[in-house]
Amino acid sequence: MGTYVLALWLDAPRTLTIGRLGRFEFPAGWYLYVGSALGPGGIQARLARHWRRAASGKRVHWHVDYVREVAAWGGAWTCDSGERLECIWAEAMRHRPDASVVANGFGASDCRCPAHLVRVASLPDEHWFAASLGAERIAVSPDEIDELIQVLLSADEDGREEAALALGRFGAPAAERLAAILAGGEADARWWTARALAEVGGEIAVPALVRVLDDPEPDVRACAALALGHVGDGAAAPALADRLGDESAFVAGIAADALSMLGERAVEALVGRLGDDNLHARLLAVRALGRIGSQKAVGPLCGVLEDESYLVRYYAHEALEALGVGMVYMAP
Repeated sequence: MGTYVLALWLDAPRTLTIGRLGRFEFPAGWYLYVGSALGPGGIQARLARHWRRAASGKRVHWHVDYVREVAAWGGAWTCDSGERLECIWAEAMRHRPDASVVANGFGASDCRCPAHLVRVASLPDEHWFAASLGAERIAVSPDEIDELIQVLLSADEDGREEAALALGRFGAPAAERLAAILAGGEADARWWTARALAEVGGEIAVPALVRVLDDPEPDVRACAALALGHVGDGAAAPALADRLGDESAFVAGIAADALSMLGERAVEALVGRLGDDNLHARLLAVRALGRIGSQKAVGPLCGVLEDESYLVRYYAHEALEALGVGMVYMAP
């Protein structure tokens, strides 16, 4: 027994008739619904019912059933307690700055609450559910991640971005599904999959994203590089450093940005590119080292003050000055 919150994603505005409650306009976006399960079967049975749709034989009965028929599943959070927390949680949801009630009385037939469903601008993170409600995510079905992946691969730009953020809440199980998609599919699908893996992170995401650094599409390579910077695992540094010499200047620049995001963990890999035959790679490596500002880079940066390129010498000098190295004279 206990209280739960469902997150549902509506990909487009809908006009829905909610049983006897009436007809309402539901804008596209995220919806949070709070309910309780105090009878036989408990929370797991109630959530399993909410997960299913009418096509499975479920009778549409509760207010939330009408929305679930047209909305994608974004997750569920619960608190196992015999205390009635439904109205308290609903109030906490309504007090979010980004929350709005679109259907007065929704889910509140047995209380005086304005509604137990709110629309929010973005899906709250795990910290909000834990700190504001005392709720933790619960797995409902092995297939719940698949609904968000469908949104990720087929919705409009806003919907895909929200799906990527939501998938990040699922951790390793989502990473496994997403990594499998990267092995094939359209370039657009690979791009958004890499974007989602940036949010998921973890041990599974990094090797999958490293493999995508060899993708034939520059935009996909760039997305994977930036995702690796966002994940922040130093194990990706050597592969990112290799991309400093990418045939696409755009990809090379993004790889340099990602290495800068890794900070100290990227210094060794960047130092290894200071003697690169590719001038652009050397220049990007020097600039990234300057942004990182590691004392470990002082010696290697001094070593490139004789570089044949004026720009490499200039940025090495600039980086050394930022690191507090005294007067450094550049060769004319």
